[in-house]
Amino acid sequence: MLLGMPVRRSSECAMDRREFSRTTVAGIVAGTLRQPCFRAAEDTNSLPALLPRDASGHRFVLYSDCCSGRPGTAVEKNLQSVNKMVARIQPQPEFIAFPGDAVSGYTKDYAELRQQWDYWYDTEMKWVRERALPLFQATSNHNTYDAGSEKVFRDVHADLPQNGPPNQQGLAYWFRRGELLYISTHQPDQRMPIAHGWLDQVLTDNADARYKFVAGHYPVFPVNGYVAWPLWCFPPDQRQSFWNLLVKHQVNAYLASHIIAFDCQAHDGVIQILSGGAGTAYGPGGFMPGRSEYFHAVQVAVDEQGLRYQVHDPTGVVRESLSWPFKLPPAAQWHPVDTRSANTLLKPIDFSSEIVAFRIRGTLTNSPENSNQTLLCGVDSGEGVVPLWIGVDSTSGRLLVRVVPLSGYGWQLWNGPHLTVDRPFDFQIVLHPGMGPGGILFRVAESAAWSTLESTSSKGCEDLKRPQRWAVGHGQSGVADRPYQGDSIRVNVTRKKISMKSPE
Repeated sequence: MLLGMPVRRSSECAMDRREFSRTTVAGIVAGTLRQPCFRAAEDTNSLPALLPRDASGHRFVLYSDCCSGRPGTAVEKNLQSVNKMVARIQPQPEFIAFPGDAVSGYTKDYAELRQQWDYWYDTEMKWVRERALPLFQATSNHNTYDAGSEKVFRDVHADLPQNGPPNQQGLAYWFRRGELLYISTHQPDQRMPIAHGWLDQVLTDNADARYKFVAGHYPVFPVNGYVAWPLWCFPPDQRQSFWNLLVKHQVNAYLASHIIAFDCQAHDGVIQILSGGAGTAYGPGGFMPGRSEYFHAVQVAVDEQGLRYQVHDPTGVVRESLSWPFKLPPAAQWHPVDTRSANTLLKPIDFSSEIVAFRIRGTLTNSPENSNQTLLCGVDSGEGVVPLWIGVDSTSGRLLVRVVPLSGYGWQLWNGPHLTVDRPFDFQIVLHPGMGPGGILFRVAESAAWSTLESTSSKGCEDLKRPQRWAVGHGQSGVADRPYQGDSIRVNVTRKKISMKSPE
């Protein structure tokens, strides 16, 4: 019997992620559009697999959230388009990670729910069985929403490892595949009853695994401004205790779904990869949001050099990619920036294909006018607001990064930690175009781990307009415009070219 597969049993087109939504969830002004249905010309050409760079490595495909299992629906057609693309990957992946929402569910007629699962596995995903390609399913709000649906899930997936915590056998599980450890946590409808002791023990017992992945349906941290919990993400009081376990055991990534989007963000050096593009149509424009997201599947490869991914749309085009962790020169080699050298060192920056990192040092004092204080800003007189502003928010005292993700659409905000008055600060900020809104990153020292700054934006710096000029310590209008109030601000910069189509 094939591990990861069940026992044998008797709308309109999406828009590109780069077409930035005019709003975030905090301020939606456009009504929800019709359900999207992806239609593309048939392409039978093979897609090259993303391969590990050494013999210890592994690779798999991540996609999820189609809410299908019923014939003749738009989501069935959407899933079919993604499946056809995944089937073109050669050589085929070691397995498919599918963290939840395979079927529509939400019915008390459990015979009908079983029929959904039968149709999903025996018709929609029949090609997976025919290729002997393992598929690892997870519990989720559509898959397991009450006790009856959990029983159906257990019955359908009786061949999954029965090694979960007490009362969660057949719902949570783990497996080893050579050097890779994969753990699937139990996350039913708007609940995260994760057995932390069990998770910690499994990670401890498998400490020899070089590569560790933990999967669950819900994102731990909010994505694209979907901040309501437990509807869209973990409650705040459950996030850190769970994430601390992943950091403690040096997990490579947490794999999630639920939001109809693709997203990647980092917290204490561990990345959260969210893939919810297998076919579900939901949200403004049929996605969350529709002007920046698309149907997709993700190739993931991990080896001794790190983790890489490629995000393919149903045509096979690579829309996003990442190599994690990224490498930068030692901070001692970064170039000092001041008003005189800024325009030479920072112009022109192509934010779509460069990682740009700033080290900023100084000692903050109170602003007599109680206004924001500028550390660094990139100016474009034709834009209105500056495309990039890094400074201190006067109200909260927190580090604040303002970015215009797409020309003419105004600022989006990324909030950082509190900066204490009369105490020296020394931190680094990275703008990484390969991580969308998760690519505005912060750390306090060269040896510290990167973390994504808080934001509700659905887009990052990948289409940020190139500033015409730069200012250090004041805003675009001159030295009297939101000046830095403090001692000896020092800014250093380094830049690194990257490919957005293939990870390094």
